[in-house]
Amino acid sequence: MRTHGATVWHWSASVKAWFIFWFARIFIKPIMSWWPATDRGISVLSRLDRRIDKLLPRPRGVDIDAVTLGGVPGERIAPPRPATDALAGATVLYFHGGAFVFCGLATHRTVCSLLAAKSGVPVYSVAYRQLPEGSIGTSVMDAMAAYTAILAVAEDPTRVIVAGDSAGGYLAMKVAEIAALRGMTRPAAVIGFSPLLNLNLEAHDPDYMKRDAYLPMSQLEKLRDKWLDGPDHIEGAQSPVDADPGIFPPVFFSVAEYEITRPDVEIVTEAIEAAGRPVETHIWAGQVHAFPVIGQTLPEARALLDLGIDFARRAVATEDNRRTA
Repeated sequence: MRTHGATVWHWSASVKAWFIFWFARIFIKPIMSWWPATDRGISVLSRLDRRIDKLLPRPRGVDIDAVTLGGVPGERIAPPRPATDALAGATVLYFHGGAFVFCGLATHRTVCSLLAAKSGVPVYSVAYRQLPEGSIGTSVMDAMAAYTAILAVAEDPTRVIVAGDSAGGYLAMKVAEIAALRGMTRPAAVIGFSPLLNLNLEAHDPDYMKRDAYLPMSQLEKLRDKWLDGPDHIEGAQSPVDADPGIFPPVFFSVAEYEITRPDVEIVTEAIEAAGRPVETHIWAGQVHAFPVIGQTLPEARALLDLGIDFARRAVATEDNRRTA
C-alpha cells in the first residue's frame, strides 16, 4: 500500500481477484462489445434485473422492505444491529450502476446488504429510471426525488450518506452538487465506487481506455448520444468533473488500476483536494470496474466497503465536532 496525498494505492490482489479480472477480459468483454447498443438491445438488458431477482437468493441477516421515495420504487435494508458509534442515526441512499441501461435492486442487493450490516445503518436502494425509459436527465430527476424524500424520513437528515457505483456514483455526485446549488441539506458524505464522473470518456488516452477488463469504449461511445437524448435536462454540470469542487461534502472514491473511470476519478480527487475539501481515493491493482459490488466473494471488496464506511464515520464525527465547537 502506498499513499500519495489523498490517494492510496493498493498493490496486492488475491488469486480470486485475478481470476475475476481475466475471466472478465476473456469472456465478458467480447460479449459486451458484441451486444447491440440499439433500442432493442437496451430493452433486453433493461429486463436483466427482473430475471436476476428470480434467480438469486435474498441476503440473510438483514430485513428488506419495499419502499417508495418521491415516487421512485426502492428497498429499505435494515441492519441486524444498529450503529452505536458516530454513525448512529445515519442513513445511506444507494444508487446502483449499470451504464444507465441495466442492473437494479436485485443486482445490487448484496452490496447494499453488506453496507447495512457493516455500518449498522439502514440502506435505501432505489430503482431510478434508465434507458430506454429515460435519459440521464431522467435518472438525475429520480435521484433527486429520492434524496428529497430521504431527508423527510431519515432519523437525522444531516447524516444522510449518498453512495453508488459506476453510473450510480455519477448520481451520488450529482445529488451532492444539486443539493448545494438548491440550498438544501447536503449529504454528510459521498461514497463512489468506480464512479462515472465524465460523460466525455473519449477525451482520454484511447490506448489506456482499452485496458478496462470488461467495459468496451466503443459501446459507451454509442450510448453517449442516448444518455443525453431526452426531454429532461441535467441540472448543474453535465459531468461532475466540471462541477465546482468546493461545493462537495467529504468524498470517498475507489477505482481499479485499469478502468475507464480512473482518469476522471484522479482529476476530481485532485480538484477537491486543491479546494481544501476532504477527499480520499483508493486505487486497487488487479481489480475490475465496480468490484465492491461483488463484495460477498472478494476479500478486497469487503475491505474496501470497510474503508468507505470508516471514511463516512469520520466525516460524520468531524461534522459533529464542528457543530459543537
